[in-house]
Amino acid sequence: MRTIIFDDAQPKAGVPTRNLLGALLVSVIGLAGLLDAQAPSHGPESIRAEELREKVSYLASDEFRGRGNGTADLDRAADYIAAAFAESGLPSGPDGSYFQEFTVERLSLGDGNVFETTGSRTEVFRPGRDFVPVTTSPNGVVEGPLAFAGYGIRAPALDYDDFSGVDVAGRIAVVLDGQPRARDRDSPFNVASLDEFSSIPSKAANAARAGAIGLIVVQGPLGSAASIGSFAARLRPGLSPRNVTMELPPDRDGTAIPTVLLSRGAGPRLLPGLRAIQAGIDRDLESRSSLLSWSARLVVDLTRDAYTARNVIARVPGSNPSLREEVVVVGAHYDHDGAENGRIWNGADDDASGTSALLELAEAFGSGVRPGRTVLLSAWAGEEKGMLGSRHYVRDPVEPLARTVAMVQLDMIGRNEDHPANRGQGVPAERARQNENSINVLGSIFSPEFRLLLEKSNASVGLDLRFRYDRGAENLLQRSDHWSFLVRGVPALFIFGGMHPDYHTPNDTADKINYLKMENVVKLVYHALLELGERPSGPALTNPQASQ
Repeated sequence: MRTIIFDDAQPKAGVPTRNLLGALLVSVIGLAGLLDAQAPSHGPESIRAEELREKVSYLASDEFRGRGNGTADLDRAADYIAAAFAESGLPSGPDGSYFQEFTVERLSLGDGNVFETTGSRTEVFRPGRDFVPVTTSPNGVVEGPLAFAGYGIRAPALDYDDFSGVDVAGRIAVVLDGQPRARDRDSPFNVASLDEFSSIPSKAANAARAGAIGLIVVQGPLGSAASIGSFAARLRPGLSPRNVTMELPPDRDGTAIPTVLLSRGAGPRLLPGLRAIQAGIDRDLESRSSLLSWSARLVVDLTRDAYTARNVIARVPGSNPSLREEVVVVGAHYDHDGAENGRIWNGADDDASGTSALLELAEAFGSGVRPGRTVLLSAWAGEEKGMLGSRHYVRDPVEPLARTVAMVQLDMIGRNEDHPANRGQGVPAERARQNENSINVLGSIFSPEFRLLLEKSNASVGLDLRFRYDRGAENLLQRSDHWSFLVRGVPALFIFGGMHPDYHTPNDTADKINYLKMENVVKLVYHALLELGERPSGPALTNPQASQ
């Protein structure tokens, strides 16, 4: 993504003015019912449940067919969001566009994938059955000796480093999937951390920085794992947009190396005694890293069908001359699961709710009181395919991350939490009627100061704020776009209504949203942005591991 420096909204030659974009909004997109005949009000009084209902109902209507990634339906939703930003009076980029374009690749298995060993151990592994290329891997051919490097983890805070005892330079590294003691809730690796210990891209980056030329990730015999066949099924050619695997192009910083995932069944053929090796690492937290006496040839062949996706971003210029160069990002994803076989995944809560909140914030700040720091209202594409839009943003941000003091993600803010007991997540059964006024806030474990700020902002709103889910078996903290910012060192909060029976089903429709609560959530964010805009510094980021 190219860096875009926004300026105040001044008409430019050949660029539609705000009034023309407003006309396009009505005549082309058909939103006459969403625009007031009179000039819109501004400030918190402009944030109204009925307006949120209209916006969610439109975004989640059958007209947009579930806003699937890579479809014209999502493009039309992006056009609507951009036009609504313009109608609110917020500036776009200097080129007159609210769009940040980025490349997404639709992936499928090519015919040339190879993994075979030579030397003292000769094995041929079958693509799609024994192994599968990792989707973040670049295509390529590597040959060389092998080196075992534990779980492929570097964790200085835990005094653990799988690469400290072995030289993998010029070799293909072999590591275990996951992390030590993954099922042990008291494991030091299960403390809330911004280190993505179990992430394969993180393991690949560690191996590449140590000089490895390729990576084999082995599903360990002591862990739970999805079948290689299920991964391969998602890489079949000809899948529908709803089911096709999508990914960003491999990272250009040199940390992406050819990488494959080897099945649990095939693992002992590559590493004899693998069960005992894994058990020993988990028991002693010592890596057992070593050079191996056999070599391998690895070919990654992924067919890549590229298209252009768009984040939609508007700027609320800061009002404080000494703080306006600093930035707060408020995000929501406007994509969902699309349509298939006559059924539409409308995604009213997930995440037409958060996207509509962005549009209400745009109206509230349009020509009223503005925060001291600049705010970027960011509608992300590609969240349902792996947070693609926000991951691209932090690779090449609109405003430097060094000047980004905080991020707030609004995802599924419209429903009342409703679920059976979840032992792995550590929560009891809850019914929707118990959660008429409650909202979850994730991420404060990394910034208690941010939590205090949000609680102060809630004083005039009165929501029941629940600070939970920062830990738990479902990794909810890592499942929306705020995570892209947290792992880059930006304090971030994820505001989340909670799970309900219609999550990721065609039953997630606009008539089931609690709009009165949603209005209060948007007002909470409004007040928090004003508070963030006046503090001398942004909230501090802390490391929970440091207190262990």
